Amino acid sequence: NQGNVHMEGLDISLAYQTPMSWVGQFLFNINGTYYIRYDNQNTDGSYSGGVSNQYGANGLGVIPRYKQYASVTWNTGAWSTTLGNTFQSSYVDYGLDYFYNQRRVGVLSIWDLQTSYTGFKNWTLTLGVKNLFDTNPPVSNVQGTFVYGFDASYYDPRARFVWGSVKYAFK
Repeated sequence: NQGNVHMEGLDISLAYQTPMSWVGQFLFNINGTYYIRYDNQNTDGSYSGGVSNQYGANGLGVIPRYKQYASVTWNTGAWSTTLGNTFQSSYVDYGLDYFYNQRRVGVLSIWDLQTSYTGFKNWTLTLGVKNLFDTNPPVSNVQGTFVYGFDASYYDPRARFVWGSVKYAFK
């Protein structure tokens, strides 16, 4: 049987919540993964390292060395606002550049913002923005996917978008 994957890494999760005060309450969260190795088995039985190295890969997805989501939430009773950041480390690109040199795809850092209101009985109204600053993806020469110029497994091709939700809880 072939197709094995050998994986090692560290998952990081930290959370801190301040006591409620006259300015409200703050919640700090960070969740991340640091990959030590992510080795895929080749057809000859050998293994190729895939952490932060996509050179010659099939373009099915990047395994960044480090990836995290960090957020701070401010609660003031019925109102709650969260500012979050998604961070992914750089990696060696899928193919060579025009001068036949390996190139690195840069880091990705995307900010999100959302606000919720729970002041109506059983209702939650939420409005948010993903990719708040409309950050462009780092340039990649990945081919064989539905987009060209960036890696869709590393960046959401929808770019910035505004979303909302209305939730009613039957109690």
